Amino acid sequence: MMETAFQRTMEITEGFLKPMVDAFREEMPPPFEEFGHLYAAATAENVARYQDIAAAMVDSRRKVALFEFGLVPQPFLAFGCAALCLETYPLFFTRTSMDTVYDFIEAAESAGVSSEICSTDRFLIGAAVKGELPGNSFFVTSSSPCDGTHVAYPILQKMFESPMLYLDAPYRYDRDAVRYYAGQLKEQLIPFLEGVTGKRLDIDLLREVVEESNRAYEHLCDVHDTYKVVPAPHNGFLRLVPYLLYISGAGHPGTTHTLKLLRDDAVRRVKEGRTGGPFEERHRALWVHVTPTFDLELFQWMEEQLGAMVVSNSLSSSAILEPIETESLESMLEGIAWQGLDMTMSIMRYDTEKLIQFSLNTYEDYRCDCMIVTQHVGCKSICGAQGMIRRVCREREIPVLFLEMDYNDDRVLSKEMLRNQLEDFFTTVME
Repeated sequence: MMETAFQRTMEITEGFLKPMVDAFREEMPPPFEEFGHLYAAATAENVARYQDIAAAMVDSRRKVALFEFGLVPQPFLAFGCAALCLETYPLFFTRTSMDTVYDFIEAAESAGVSSEICSTDRFLIGAAVKGELPGNSFFVTSSSPCDGTHVAYPILQKMFESPMLYLDAPYRYDRDAVRYYAGQLKEQLIPFLEGVTGKRLDIDLLREVVEESNRAYEHLCDVHDTYKVVPAPHNGFLRLVPYLLYISGAGHPGTTHTLKLLRDDAVRRVKEGRTGGPFEERHRALWVHVTPTFDLELFQWMEEQLGAMVVSNSLSSSAILEPIETESLESMLEGIAWQGLDMTMSIMRYDTEKLIQFSLNTYEDYRCDCMIVTQHVGCKSICGAQGMIRRVCREREIPVLFLEMDYNDDRVLSKEMLRNQLEDFFTTVME
């Protein structure tokens, strides 16, 4: 049965996340009391983003932009849209309502979507089947990064009968490839946005949004640089926040403000020589691919029980983007193209050797002593790379743990089994 669009999202936003903001400010649970203001700020920014989407749904002057990895929010914000990166949408529910995750995935499978498709795409199709995706919206997608999105977005377009633009993400990673992608932004995305919003591109407004995102980017880079310090400031879960904030809200002043709070706190701790948290840092792990999203307390458990800190994530937590030149429309679009092609899962379009080299560079930069590699059951790219990653790690004597799981769905690998495998690894291989 179809439900009211965005109803579950806003019920959780208003009934759970919004009260959490005050709870974090007033009484952050131990042992992270001194980080309460940071958790409150990050949660408040998430609340603001979802409230903005809900407001745009009922505003005839605005639209909701539903986009995927391979793109960034700035162009949509320049047209007055509320922006939602759909690949981050399951994360909202895996941390607040796993029953909703199960419901949406099962709805997609009941509608005929194969269980072999990535759970992110099954979730999105199920959300559409249930009527949860926001209305007054349009879709923008690209050929990057994987087969799952090629399955999901045509289905979403047919279900919604909403405007949809497909962009061709280049396989190569060089200046010519970026210029090719930037050309599509100019020749296809801008005319598309002008058509669906009824507004002409205001280059000064685009520049204003891009300059705001550049300020946020500086804070993002600064805070990630502090995570190279041993021991690293902030706990593992908090270390995921800066990048997630950026890819969801780059160009929003609120995102810039929140990133500055995180940056200032981390830099102050480094300067004062008090980066250590409540638990001893014995191991520094690079988590390759996406960390499990369904276990909110996983990182605290790893730090407390195993002394293992996830200091970087090769897809979702490494600051790899570049600031955008604002001299001209062409330079802004080229910078936006770079960022889109560098965004999270878009990296999976690389050939495996480049993906491994990127992970090795991150491993060295963050002074890690082991790798944890997600073998997401819906991702052919990362599962197919296991043999090459294992060989490279063996040659370099890097301890590595492969975890076969679904990072959205704990019915594939439960929290208990996940923690058992991590405990076995850190108490045997790493001791």
